[in-house]
Amino acid sequence: MKRVWACCAALSFALLACGDDSSSNSSDTQGKQPASERSNKVELTLGKCLDHGLGVLYKKADSEELDKAYLVEDSTGATQILVPELGDYCGIIAQFVSKRQGDTLSVWTEPLKGIDEDGREFTLSGETSCSCIKDHWFTINADDADAKYFKYSGEVFEITSDPAPERPEIEEPTIPDAPEFDESEPHQEVTDVIGHCDAMLNENESLLSNKFLYVDAWNDFSERDSNGVGAPFARTHYDGDDVVLVFEETFNCDEKVEKVNVYPSNDTLYAKPEMTKLDSVKLEPGEGCACMTRAAFKLKNEGVYAEAKYMVFGNHMEYVYTLKPGTEK
Repeated sequence: MKRVWACCAALSFALLACGDDSSSNSSDTQGKQPASERSNKVELTLGKCLDHGLGVLYKKADSEELDKAYLVEDSTGATQILVPELGDYCGIIAQFVSKRQGDTLSVWTEPLKGIDEDGREFTLSGETSCSCIKDHWFTINADDADAKYFKYSGEVFEITSDPAPERPEIEEPTIPDAPEFDESEPHQEVTDVIGHCDAMLNENESLLSNKFLYVDAWNDFSERDSNGVGAPFARTHYDGDDVVLVFEETFNCDEKVEKVNVYPSNDTLYAKPEMTKLDSVKLEPGEGCACMTRAAFKLKNEGVYAEAKYMVFGNHMEYVYTLKPGTEK
């Protein structure tokens, strides 16, 4: 079973979870609750985002077997279930709760409850708009160590006491560099641009890019050939003498496109973004977190820019976007 995770690419919310709630699972004078009715709080520990969203143990889409969850112990002897390389939000504000039903242990999130400075109760919950693949360690009640199946976020895993697989070293693929350009060469410097993980529809309403950001449908930005190879598109929207290029791109969670320098060469536009750090996003040293989201920038539609057929965004030739007309607004 292939793990499915939404891209949407990383704000770094603090992960809030609670340890076992002794009041909910202890036996007292009133007797012990049946296992199928007990709810226990669970502590979740997340590993770092792996390989910018691509795990090296990731299952193939055509696998019919259940993915494995591994029964392990932490350094204190607490019972944990390890789910390696699980696609999830980069950060979640919630408490994690488990319930045992037969041979299946299920875990889900519930809003956090608290008391404000005026003594009023409030709830708090949320998740980042970005996702990545990371290891998950769920600290569970020791009584649930004999469960055979583990369910989280709509997926069911087979629990095993076998040693967890080691993550092999892999060689990063070599991506050809895009051509370098000197700033003295003819180009357009664009500041009408939207490009970061949490770009919202009502942000920068004065920008022409925002006007066309969500006109096209989500399935309008790529297609696959008979071999399953994807071809990405950048959609073109015209407004007088201007054209807005809308496309899907991966961004680091803590970065934002400040401006783009667009250099024409033959029938291709090479868009070189200048990134700035987002003060609102704090990542741990060495942590990677990214999202795939919709981006856009405006150009003057003239000369070689109007005649271009392709676009490359960034410093590598990983994706070459074919320019296609967008949906009429």
